[in-house]
Amino acid sequence: MRIGILSLTIAFALLYLVSPAPAEDYPTKVLFSGNWADPTIVKVGADYYLTSNNDDHVPSVMVFHSRDLRRWDPIGYASPNEGQTWATDIIAHDGKLCIYGGGGRDAWVMVSEPPYTQWSERINLQPQARHGIDAGHIIDEQGNRYLYMNQGKVVKLSRDGLRAVTAPKRVYEGWPIPDSLAIECFCLESPKLLQRGDWYYMVSAQGGTAGPATSHMAVVARARNVMGPWEESPHNPLIWTEDASEDWWSKGHATLVEGPDGDWYAIYHGYPHGQRSFGRCTLISPVRWTDDNWPVIASSWPSGWDGPIAVNWPLSDAFEGDQLGWQWQSLGQLRRDRYAVGEGRLVIEALGETPGESFPLTVNPRDLSYEIEADVTIEGDVTAGLILFYSPSAYLSLGLSPEGKLIKHIRRSPAQSRANRNDVTAWRQKRIRLRLRNDRQDASAYYQDADGRWVKLERSDDISGFQQNVYGGFISVRPGLFASGEGKATFTRFEYRGFK
Repeated sequence: MRIGILSLTIAFALLYLVSPAPAEDYPTKVLFSGNWADPTIVKVGADYYLTSNNDDHVPSVMVFHSRDLRRWDPIGYASPNEGQTWATDIIAHDGKLCIYGGGGRDAWVMVSEPPYTQWSERINLQPQARHGIDAGHIIDEQGNRYLYMNQGKVVKLSRDGLRAVTAPKRVYEGWPIPDSLAIECFCLESPKLLQRGDWYYMVSAQGGTAGPATSHMAVVARARNVMGPWEESPHNPLIWTEDASEDWWSKGHATLVEGPDGDWYAIYHGYPHGQRSFGRCTLISPVRWTDDNWPVIASSWPSGWDGPIAVNWPLSDAFEGDQLGWQWQSLGQLRRDRYAVGEGRLVIEALGETPGESFPLTVNPRDLSYEIEADVTIEGDVTAGLILFYSPSAYLSLGLSPEGKLIKHIRRSPAQSRANRNDVTAWRQKRIRLRLRNDRQDASAYYQDADGRWVKLERSDDISGFQQNVYGGFISVRPGLFASGEGKATFTRFEYRGFK
């Protein structure tokens, strides 16, 4: 009997060592609502600078500024002519900000000096830093600079940080994920590093960024030397979704940052429960340090977090300036010669044969339920209007055709494409005001008749399948404007309204 009890005790001890730390119902707040994935943040004196990943939309890498982590203002796109490529790392060194990134090609860096509104082009770190994704920069006590990438690989950088001087070397294997967790893949990536006391800490993402609701996580390791050896935290995972009943799915990809009052926080991302088409929001949770110097999620917020979090990012547009507003992006490319803005109008030259192929102008919604409206006037052989856009193969559009008919088009794949034509030409004009509503992935379409009354089209559509687990791409559903065919369309009074 004594041997049996001892064996059982050892078995339970081994189970504890390989099992994840219990996921507490820890406090979580939304920092950026919408698809603001892969957040990265740096503290420079009393200032904070944050950027994130809006997949491959152009322009990309919007940099935000804050003094308190609760109120944020945009200061400009670091990459106005290229799409984002996977996760970046924003760091400060010698009075400059640097943003490192990569993704299926050579790693790169962009550099900016105060006030950080203008950035260099992407500087390639060739030849050694090739084919890595994600980025994590760290400087050791001797001033040597290193760049970590996925798979626990690291390269040494030149002193100015603009060139890799060694080949990638794998120095970290990642936290051994227990078989009991449902994950998408092991996928060791997104390293974010910091020095605190005598330790270097690395927070990495594992488990895959979509797949099951419990897939994603953030794990912590530490070392006395930048090159390791790395010791796993006994409290791993730092952040994860333990059960699909939780409010946030696929939580992970964290950066640790010290707040203005000396408190610590984790900035990370996650999908709203059951709303994968919305993308991954930027989230924040308080962090405390244990007596043996490991970070864990705190059970309560420090003082000052009772009020709302504010992000200065308006989505409606009266088109009064002479440039596209910062809210507008286009997937893959943004040909600015297609657009004329000013005096309350946006004129778009038509492109492509379908709404999905027209490179729609879209915004990043901040509400799970919202509606958009705009007036549209068409000229030539063009179909134009509103769109809920995921990709050229997955979208729902509502547009006015050259024949004066209203066309609602939903496309789920080349084999699943349906266009409903509705005759709304009683007043024989090529101008109409349209509305699309996305109510937690249920999409409805409306038009305004000649008497100013809103008319709802009979059929609504489920667009919950417009998401990464179905189509890939790590994209999100984005509302916006399209013009396809040949000719041009004029838009006025674009309005975005969120509702409960």
